[in-house]
Amino acid sequence: MSKLLSTPLIMGHNEAYLPPITARNHGLQILAGPALMACALGLQMLKKNLSGVHKSELWAHIWKFISKAEARDKTGRIVQYCCRMLQGIIEHFPQSFPLAPFKKEIAEVQTTLAWARRTHRWGKEMPHIPVLGQAISSGDVLEAAQRAVLITFLIQDHVYWLLKVGILKFQNYSAIQWHRRNLRFITLSHVLNFSLCVREVMRIRQKQEKQDPKYSGSKEALAKAESEIYDNRRMMVRYVLTFIQMLHVSQVMQLDDWYIGLFGMISSYIDASKLW
Repeated sequence: MSKLLSTPLIMGHNEAYLPPITARNHGLQILAGPALMACALGLQMLKKNLSGVHKSELWAHIWKFISKAEARDKTGRIVQYCCRMLQGIIEHFPQSFPLAPFKKEIAEVQTTLAWARRTHRWGKEMPHIPVLGQAISSGDVLEAAQRAVLITFLIQDHVYWLLKVGILKFQNYSAIQWHRRNLRFITLSHVLNFSLCVREVMRIRQKQEKQDPKYSGSKEALAKAESEIYDNRRMMVRYVLTFIQMLHVSQVMQLDDWYIGLFGMISSYIDASKLW
């Protein structure tokens, strides 16, 4: 058996199930995973004793939420921009600030999350292409412009990924220059999205004035109208925040990471809450 294995499987090697413990910290590191598993099991059994059942509606709902790729993306974006905010805060404090020693690690988390999200954006342009075609066929210039700019951004974002890993090489652009140029496209997309929300609110109000039964004449219709108006106004706030973020991240304007990070967390929360 030993001739088949490059390293011992059970014990006697640092990568085995039972490695030789060389120091106290080494033992604690090895026990971290099993200890956390035991804590999770203990909490589960405590829940069973208190409620009489193992199943948790909240737990199931959280799992349903994070099972969605878009929800994981927005949750990751909240953490990503939290890291940006923390870096901005650290810049305003002396080296004695408790978070100052972790600045490099915070930046690494932010960068890692950004690249993980970018990797999972491959194919994200697909659902927008049929909508672009429909908008052009119906003569909806504003919708068509927004979809065209967004699709262009996503495709060029894939190009950035290819530049970063070295598959593509451009003579006139470094990877970061290409990325910053591309951010100007998503900045424009936010402006167009804001305009679409304004148009939708105006359309609903106009239909109410014309006594459209879809949005007037009953409590349900009025509630539906107010709900849609609220959702659009909420998204308008989101697009204002992301517009300001992109101006900073693309270096069109030099702002401050602490409130840009906060804006990013708020806008990401708005997105994530729609999926909750």
